[in-house]
Amino acid sequence: PGSTDIREAVAQIQDAAEALRHLRETWDRYAVVDSEGRAGSSTDGARRILGGIAPQSGTAAIEAARATPLYRIDGAFGVVRRVAILEGNGEFGTNRPFADLDLLRYNELVEDILYEIQKADGDCYSVLFASKGSKQISGIFAEAKAQIDQGVANFDELIDLLRQAGGDQFMRTTK
Repeated sequence: PGSTDIREAVAQIQDAAEALRHLRETWDRYAVVDSEGRAGSSTDGARRILGGIAPQSGTAAIEAARATPLYRIDGAFGVVRRVAILEGNGEFGTNRPFADLDLLRYNELVEDILYEIQKADGDCYSVLFASKGSKQISGIFAEAKAQIDQGVANFDELIDLLRQAGGDQFMRTTK
């Protein structure tokens, strides 16, 4: 996190999309209700992926960001936004990737993704304090999963938007 390099920012966005997709595919490992009707102890794993459990600064923060690209993803989104605005003003001459980025839609998707990540993380945290009852906890897990599902869809749309705006030169081919 914190890099102002467009290639690193786009790579973090792609990695974050993949991490969220992987969380969705392995959701059953984290959304566990034990036999006593309490949330299992695996919610911290989901929160680490979502970037909700991580140190805030220093070397530990850098290592956390490598482990979970969703940590401080807002910075990567900001780098793309700044480059698009600068390039839209002709700062980079004739080779202007992201100059045609639909900034309105980009900003909407970014806001939605940040909300979905934060809400899913909050849900994973709140199940630890929910009163006993598998129905209540299962409902909270279902809300978190819905946020993750929507986040994956929004990341896919955002990455397509970046590609359409000429961002291929900054992107890896998908895995």
